[in-house]
Amino acid sequence: MPNSQKSASDLQTGMIWAVVAYAFWGSMPLYVWLVRSVEPLEILSHRVVWSAVLMLCIVHFQKKWNLVKQVFSKPGVLFGLMGSSILVGINWGIYIYAAANSQVLQTSLGYFFLPLLSILFGMILFNEKLRLMQWVALGVATLAIGLRIHLEGSLPWISLGVAFSFCFYGVFRKIIPVDASVGLFLETMFLLPLAGAALVYWWLEGTNDFGHTWHMDASLALSGIVTVIPLYCFGMAARLVPLSVMGFMQYFSPCIQMVLGIYLFNESFSQEKQASFYLIWVALAVFSFDSYYQSQLTRKKDDPS
Repeated sequence: MPNSQKSASDLQTGMIWAVVAYAFWGSMPLYVWLVRSVEPLEILSHRVVWSAVLMLCIVHFQKKWNLVKQVFSKPGVLFGLMGSSILVGINWGIYIYAAANSQVLQTSLGYFFLPLLSILFGMILFNEKLRLMQWVALGVATLAIGLRIHLEGSLPWISLGVAFSFCFYGVFRKIIPVDASVGLFLETMFLLPLAGAALVYWWLEGTNDFGHTWHMDASLALSGIVTVIPLYCFGMAARLVPLSVMGFMQYFSPCIQMVLGIYLFNESFSQEKQASFYLIWVALAVFSFDSYYQSQLTRKKDDPS
């Protein structure tokens, strides 16, 4: 097969992986709705436990135990993964709480804000230089958050919480030299003792929702699959799809969340909320145009013909 056809086929395959990953993440409120009768902390605990079980199987199947052992000989990597495990636990917890309390629009706003926040942290932590249009995008996004606070009189802590926790998580995973599967496996294992202890405590107290009906037990066990599958699909897509294209596609997830928040969870989409979303979309449009323009310039330099 010619290289051009092979590249086109790889890109198409990668796009499919990416769509599946972002569709899973965007549809996560549907899962929380499925187990809506369960307390958010118990859902989070089950998500940790079943993700750990599934990652254990994946690491064993991929025969990566040597890589796991290597991490324990590198204190910096080990402590870094402990930190990232706390961040991903916070992110999961805020997301589950928001979906369980009909605050999906706030999570959507947070994930729309995330790529712009990543630019800011890239500048602060990694001395990345920002272009003029990126500064404009950041300014408009800041205005959106400020307007939301001014009009509603409260801090959109769910939006900021999911954005900052995942952004910090991304920073940790960027600087920690560890295999993706091994990293996620150890993160879930670090969270496992606390999650397992909580489930045992609720079981002893008789306040747990697990172990009463088979369909609820199956739904809670499903949390491991809905956690790991999109991460696996995202990893496959990242190998085949250019970063600039992945950047555009990531907005697919919060768009789905926004639609679910309005039409399934019947959340109010007031003028105050609309104004902040519109400003975020303007910021993302500026950011996306700049990214596309720069990618075209890079392509012309690499292919002067």
